Amino acid sequence: MADQSYTLPPLGQNPSTTAAGTTPGSFAKRPEIKPGAEGRYTYASPDTPGMPEPSDNTAWNFLPEGWSTATQSPGFDTSQSAPQCPSTASTGPLAKHEFLQSDGTTRIVHCPADFTPSTQLEHARLGIITPEMQRVAEREPHLTPAQVRDEVAAGRMVIPANKVHLQYQLDPMAIGRASKTKVNANMGASPVSSGTDEEVIKLKWAERW
Repeated sequence: MADQSYTLPPLGQNPSTTAAGTTPGSFAKRPEIKPGAEGRYTYASPDTPGMPEPSDNTAWNFLPEGWSTATQSPGFDTSQSAPQCPSTASTGPLAKHEFLQSDGTTRIVHCPADFTPSTQLEHARLGIITPEMQRVAEREPHLTPAQVRDEVAAGRMVIPANKVHLQYQLDPMAIGRASKTKVNANMGASPVSSGTDEEVIKLKWAERW
């Protein structure tokens, strides 16, 4: 089988003759794969004319009712932390979840004590690295499992792997700013055009990329 390994494009270069833009193979800013809003510049090119600055908001700014979160730098007494992204006040008992993020900072999350995570996002918000996140990190060798979790928690990455999908031996993958580009190829005949040769060509291109 032909070598299908992938090398990430060069970073921090601007090949444009007038230094006014970027190409798909080179990015204007080095990636900052960090949790929360600090990672908003991941593979961004805000120097391109007309491009807005990346948003400061992440999924942490849109927590469910009764949730709150805060982050602290290494060495800080987390027992004294105050919520930075509060949601609607909870009327019941709360559970505290504390975990290290990929940049060494500590995130503290308070959520209803009876909450049980189900989705990848919910697990990520509690600091849990799921088997699916582990598998994504294996398929995205430039990312660690903790970085995958942090990107999911920030809302910049999704892992299409719900419980129904996983019943059919799905191999989890990720879609997001910090991950490699994915190609969606629709196979099969259509009322407009139908031909086995065309579908085989599409399969070959999908396998290659």
